[in-house]
Amino acid sequence: MINTRQISIPRIQPIARTKLARYPKIQKFKLPLVLALVHVPLGLLLYRSSMLALAHPLAVLSLGLYFAIRKNEKIERAAYVAAYLVGAEVLWRMGSSPIFWEFGKYAAGAIMITALARRRHWKMPSLPLLYFALLIPASFLTIIGNSLTDARAKLSSNMSGPLLIFVTCWFFSHVRLKGTQLKKLLTLIAVPLISVAVISLFYTVTIEDIQFTNESNWLTSGGFGPNQVSAMLGLGVFVCLASYLLFKTGFRDLLYFGLLSLLFAAQSVLTFSRGGMYNAIGGTLAIVFFQFWDFAPSLKKVVPLIGVSVIFLLLIFPFINDFTGGKLQERFEDTTTTNRVEIIESDFQIFLENPILGTGVGEAKSSRKEFLDLLASSHTEFSRVISEHGSFGILALVALGLATINNFRRQASPVGRALIAGLIVWSTLFMFNAGMRLAAPAFMWGLASVSIVLPHFQRKNAQNTLEMKTKLAKA
Repeated sequence: MINTRQISIPRIQPIARTKLARYPKIQKFKLPLVLALVHVPLGLLLYRSSMLALAHPLAVLSLGLYFAIRKNEKIERAAYVAAYLVGAEVLWRMGSSPIFWEFGKYAAGAIMITALARRRHWKMPSLPLLYFALLIPASFLTIIGNSLTDARAKLSSNMSGPLLIFVTCWFFSHVRLKGTQLKKLLTLIAVPLISVAVISLFYTVTIEDIQFTNESNWLTSGGFGPNQVSAMLGLGVFVCLASYLLFKTGFRDLLYFGLLSLLFAAQSVLTFSRGGMYNAIGGTLAIVFFQFWDFAPSLKKVVPLIGVSVIFLLLIFPFINDFTGGKLQERFEDTTTTNRVEIIESDFQIFLENPILGTGVGEAKSSRKEFLDLLASSHTEFSRVISEHGSFGILALVALGLATINNFRRQASPVGRALIAGLIVWSTLFMFNAGMRLAAPAFMWGLASVSIVLPHFQRKNAQNTLEMKTKLAKA
């Protein structure tokens, strides 16, 4: 008889788990690399196929709602899909996707509200709620003075952005993310923008005899609005640089984010719309400023950033400038604001004539004809709020500003403060330049409400606190 107790059976490690343990960094880097490669042809396919142009946004929305509805699913998965959706909004518009114009704002909001309701997170942040509530009274003027169809269009166009700010603030006030999770979220915003850059590049190199002038160029913007394309590619630059500057990264990350930021920057300036790069530079400088409070580790990150900037300024920009016959440099040397300052001034004049409730949502455009002798929509969200919502709009902006200050003050780490500053500066510059025509500025502003979990910093803080208590006890 064989005694089975005397037989030792060697333990067999699962192959997949062994490989993951041996090469964890490669495994972690593989997913964003695969996503980037997939989105190179995806943009062109979506641009050519109306069926795919419809299937892609519906699939993204369905996935987001799936994660939101499943109560046992981690809430950050819904946040990831909402982030991807926000990044893909201009891609769907470029591809003439047969979805309604404000789909990006409402779809992202639907995912987040569903996730909150399913998990019974009913508590709303008071200041963002007050901000949106103060904007509602002017809506009644629009409803009274227009047909139902026109009122609905004006309210949807102008109130969907503020609504998304409130919803995103509410959502992220219930979300806690680690540094790796925030890095993943920012990367998912950038991934669909690869398709936007590829479409713009394809259009640029395949169309013969492009005429470059001192104005924004639709042909180098993939046949779509240069302001929106430039702004979103600028967002791509910002989130790539933020991901590298703020979180733990290695050489692969530097290569990945560096190359993507150069691609986004090149295509952004080639649209001849300057806002995208200005927004990206402003947001990045805000991050660098607050990162330098912790000087030694920040310096290691800033040096590669300077290297990427030098490559763009000394190699890529001159090449593109030669391609445009020197017109690109002329465009960026031009300091005119294409009537934006005049429109802002007219908004204040309209406010003085309607100081309490304003003109009503969406009504400033027709009122502006008295002052500028032209029908022009506001490019600046803050002046639009003042002219169309009156004193209630001013109070709403104050409430939003106070909420932002609270979010900044409760951040305990330099990384948290730098991220909040970068998000708010980028969103503010976007709304000064392009209003709230896209979901991105509202989502990025609301993201500033997130709670950032940094175990290393928390351990260091706890240790410092313990040392301080020990010294006090000895004293």
